Amino acid sequence: MNIKHYILLPISALMLASCASDEAANSDSTTDERLPLRFATSLSTERPLTRAYDNTIETTDELLSYVRHVYVEGTGRTSVQASLVTIKNNQPTKALYWDDFSQATDDGSKDLHTPGHALQSYYGYCYNGATVTDGQLIEETGVLSWETGADQTAGIKPYDLLWSDEQNPVEYQHAKDAHGTINVPYTHAMSKFTVVVVAGDGFKTDDLTTATVTLHGMNLKGTFTAPTAKVTAEETTEVKMHGNATSTTTDNKPCRAFEAVVVPNTALNGNEQQLATIEMDGNNYKVMVSESMLTSWATGLTGGKSRSGVNYKLTVTLNKQAVAVTATLSGWSDVSATGTGEIQFANDVKTIDTNDASLKDGDKFRLYWKKSDAADYDYATTATYDGSKFNNSPAIYWPNGRNSYYFRALSGTDDTSVAQGKDVLWGTSGDEAIAPRTGTVPLTFSHAMSKVQVVLKTSEDDAAKAVDLTGATVTMTAITTDGSISVATGSVAAGSKSGVVTISGETFMVPQTIAETSRIVITWEDGTSYSLALKGITNIDKWESGNSYTYTIYVEKEAVKFSAKIEPWDPKSGSGNASLDWD
Repeated sequence: MNIKHYILLPISALMLASCASDEAANSDSTTDERLPLRFATSLSTERPLTRAYDNTIETTDELLSYVRHVYVEGTGRTSVQASLVTIKNNQPTKALYWDDFSQATDDGSKDLHTPGHALQSYYGYCYNGATVTDGQLIEETGVLSWETGADQTAGIKPYDLLWSDEQNPVEYQHAKDAHGTINVPYTHAMSKFTVVVVAGDGFKTDDLTTATVTLHGMNLKGTFTAPTAKVTAEETTEVKMHGNATSTTTDNKPCRAFEAVVVPNTALNGNEQQLATIEMDGNNYKVMVSESMLTSWATGLTGGKSRSGVNYKLTVTLNKQAVAVTATLSGWSDVSATGTGEIQFANDVKTIDTNDASLKDGDKFRLYWKKSDAADYDYATTATYDGSKFNNSPAIYWPNGRNSYYFRALSGTDDTSVAQGKDVLWGTSGDEAIAPRTGTVPLTFSHAMSKVQVVLKTSEDDAAKAVDLTGATVTMTAITTDGSISVATGSVAAGSKSGVVTISGETFMVPQTIAETSRIVITWEDGTSYSLALKGITNIDKWESGNSYTYTIYVEKEAVKFSAKIEPWDPKSGSGNASLDWD
């Protein structure tokens, strides 16, 4: 929107006539010795910006323009004379003429009528009714100190700030229809945040009238340099937003828009950053900066920080069972993305073990949760990986804004049982309960099972001692093959089933204390077999969750040596030799 007010100086009786009459009178005044200085103030359309306050320049707005007479030489500009012009009620507070910026000199150095000389709006400001104290603005440089309000519930206008940067100089032209006009296009110096709260299922319009929205981590103070459109910021604060009257959305749901203007350069990085808190119907809802928000706002961010003149808009739908968030850049680039208030989980499964392959489509885990004061975990949902993220079926939501929850997960089992040969993973959200509305819930996974491998080797240096390993098989006897896992702690208790297990490559085993009767048996193709008590191998008397155990058997024609070691998953070590039993 581009709204222009043309202001003629000086004030005279003729100005009581219409704007059209003013134009005609001034166009015909080609013989006046003093040419009135003309301004055109506008909301700029050269930048993708919109007025932060109701999209108009009001008649009561106080506009400033620092006008200077400059001598232009190449790309350089030398200031000859300057004055801060105040415009109020669409009228300048002081009558000014072009000749007020010109002085006749022999060398023409201060004569505005001579070639190379021109008038320029060096910068402009609009305070929107705010009071500016002495020293707050440095006129010569256009540097202004400005502070936003921590409580904007009464309205945002006094905290809004418009500015105009350095404009092109305008040469003096005293000819009909060629009067030079000083253009002062104003744009936003501040950033704006708009949170539209929609009352979804379970809420009433009355709930919106008592709702409050508070922004977090907003910049409090700023130094604004209008000629160069530069802002520096310091200090952060919470900002209570101004709530407009309730209205309805396009699908007839009650809603209310909350607004605030803040100093730019606020960091928006999404690292578990809380953007806002919504209080409605006795519940607190946290709005976190998400990747979808940052994607939607990307064209309005510089280096991950907010910019002057950008309105960061969120539409938050509150339901009793869910929260939906839509992010847009309002009035500039209506690009939107939607995130939901469903409880989602990070893909930490990828980092369980650097040797593990990445997640595949269809990988899933069972999710359990309990309130912070509850005794037991309950099954909540099953999360399935679709190639990029986990999807919950059924979807689960924070029941309310008050209760915190613990989360646990199991993968590789359909309940809490574990069995030999299956890689079971246990996930945890940590020792602290997770508060509602915190976005993605982090889950760290670890292996609940033990991994066992047997490697057969023979002499590589002496062919006479080498043994043909072809066709050899390895089994372990008296091995517990079942068990159960604790949802709360991830610890595995061995069951009662015992049997013979064939070891082929890396084999997942139930964590257990190795029995006195457990043996490792190697059988050759001709039926000859060798065995050794598992517990006789030094330092390994049990298998623990998350450890990988490698037994290496060196076989020669005149000797057999056993050794074993534990490798990461959980880095430990141990080895030993033992006597061989012959069958």
